[in-house]
Amino acid sequence: MFNITKHIKVFELPRFKFPYCNCIWIDDDIGCLIDSSPTDEELINLTGKKIDLIVNSHGHLDHYFHNIDYPDTRVLMHEKDQAMAQSAKAYLHNFNFYAQVPDEKLHTLYMDAIHYRTTHVNANLSDGQIIKTGKTHFQVLHLPGHSAGHCGFLFPDQGFVFTADLDLSPFGPWYGNINCSISELIDSIERLIKLKPDFIISGHGQALIKERIISRLNEYRDIVYEREHRIVSLMYRGKHTPVEIAKHLPVYQQLPPPQQVFFLYEITMIEIHLQHLIASGKVIQDKDNYYLSSGVKPSSFDPPR
Repeated sequence: MFNITKHIKVFELPRFKFPYCNCIWIDDDIGCLIDSSPTDEELINLTGKKIDLIVNSHGHLDHYFHNIDYPDTRVLMHEKDQAMAQSAKAYLHNFNFYAQVPDEKLHTLYMDAIHYRTTHVNANLSDGQIIKTGKTHFQVLHLPGHSAGHCGFLFPDQGFVFTADLDLSPFGPWYGNINCSISELIDSIERLIKLKPDFIISGHGQALIKERIISRLNEYRDIVYEREHRIVSLMYRGKHTPVEIAKHLPVYQQLPPPQQVFFLYEITMIEIHLQHLIASGKVIQDKDNYYLSSGVKPSSFDPPR
């Protein structure tokens, strides 16, 4: 744990470990926890504290994991993410399991492995909403792309943004839910760039990021363009289904363990790219196959420099 101010503290997990994340604890007139998945070692710091409010950045398990342990606490989450945080079927649907993994036994194994649990939600988060806890206040930033309801939080008096899972990971952005959007993701990253925060608190990895913020955000966004370039190149070479394209790993390039799960994420993110390319008129779909539109070549998709 480290302090931002007397009232704002950060629970940090410098390396990715599911189902945990970096969280913010506001020890104020209203005790407020932003994301509820600190490690057990960090959770000890909340012993004896009155947690009046939990604000969840989005509906992925590793950001609301301990909500269930505070049944009397008021919980806020964007309405577009609430379904998957309140229903195992909705969670599996969002992660594309029903389309890609028809075996229900594997669904059960996956949900058991991640220790899936649901949460209550008392009210919606909305873009621009101001949340006051006493001497501290922050503003909700709807930053979709990672998930449909993904939010960050601007602390204007302290000059920082909690960016949640726009986390500047060197592996690049993740958008493996079926309701993710490339255009929304890019818009969200560019919104952060325009805010020019003094520093950011990331949802995973190193929590406090103070150096090269704008250039790192640009590089993070450009990874999306580079992936799209690789997908178009594979289509140009005759790969026309998401699975055919995924075998060449244009997104991850090297699958982390468990590889079966991350290969599913690879397929889904390729499908999200294909939707983006169709919307921009660069790709056409014929049943299960995807083709570049007439005149479209990989050179048209050279990543920005």
